[in-house]
Amino acid sequence: MRIDILTLFPEMFAPLFNSVIGRAVKSGKVEIVVTDIRDHTEDKHRKCDDYPYGGGAGMVMMPQPVYSAINAVDPERKARRIFMSPKGRTFNQSMIKELLSYDRLLFLCGHYEGVDQRALDMCIDEEISLGDFVLTGGEIPAMAITDSILRYVDGVIAGDSLAEESFTGNLLEYPQYTRPRNFLGSEVPEILLAGNHKEVAKWREEQALKLTEKNRPDMALKFASEHEMRLSARAFDLIKSGKKTVELRLFDEKRKKINVGDKIIFTEENSGERISVTVKNLYVSGSFKDLYRCFDKSELGYAENEPAKSEDMDEYYSKREQKKYGAFAIVFKKGDE
Repeated sequence: MRIDILTLFPEMFAPLFNSVIGRAVKSGKVEIVVTDIRDHTEDKHRKCDDYPYGGGAGMVMMPQPVYSAINAVDPERKARRIFMSPKGRTFNQSMIKELLSYDRLLFLCGHYEGVDQRALDMCIDEEISLGDFVLTGGEIPAMAITDSILRYVDGVIAGDSLAEESFTGNLLEYPQYTRPRNFLGSEVPEILLAGNHKEVAKWREEQALKLTEKNRPDMALKFASEHEMRLSARAFDLIKSGKKTVELRLFDEKRKKINVGDKIIFTEENSGERISVTVKNLYVSGSFKDLYRCFDKSELGYAENEPAKSEDMDEYYSKREQKKYGAFAIVFKKGDE
């Protein structure tokens, strides 16, 4: 992947060529090219800004230097051209995959009071914001987004590290600890020292959920709406017992599909007790194989029209009812980490 950054202050991007991203650039995994917009002005004094028409405070970046710089760097318009602006779409984790689909990105960094709208209309594909606040220029947002995107390019960071970090599973990452075991009287949680990988994984999932509820209640609410399932006490106890394989006939109007790797919160409908788990495997139980053949295998999921009821958990639906409700037997397997 190649990323072009156009700015009035190229020296601000020196830190981007250090650490993980710097090593990726040196190894040829990614390419970052920083261009000084002033090199493309037609003014002998390298002037790139002027007073705004209609009056107002500050200066506005002139269209000619911006237009010339962009088209010199990307003459065939092969890059996805992005202007860093507080007026744009707010950047988030889900946008990383979207931007990774392009072989080349171009970031235009505004400064002062902004960029002449005509240059943006002629050259820019979209505007992206880092958040609901204003900075002196687009350089810091461009660096932040470049870093966040390039981390997901193959070979830049180990895949297992990416899989467990914040936002990847719609939860914040669990707390991390290293040596020494005791620091100024503060001990590492004992569960991390016992060597039980299954219990460590369970603890990390619980901590991730607690941190998300505390620091990002908006994320926790969204996660619960998509991943929480209420179970009868008997079904809940089956999961809590630690059996490696538990069969549940679940009927939930909110979820259409479930996939290996999904995190799910099971809630006991009476006590409210919760367990956070990760789906290890899915398959169809023997009694439901005939039903399974009636549907596209890619549509494996829960009923769309039948509310979840505890009395339905163990009830065997006739084939007619099964087809009506689209109810599948889903086997949840809790394998060892």
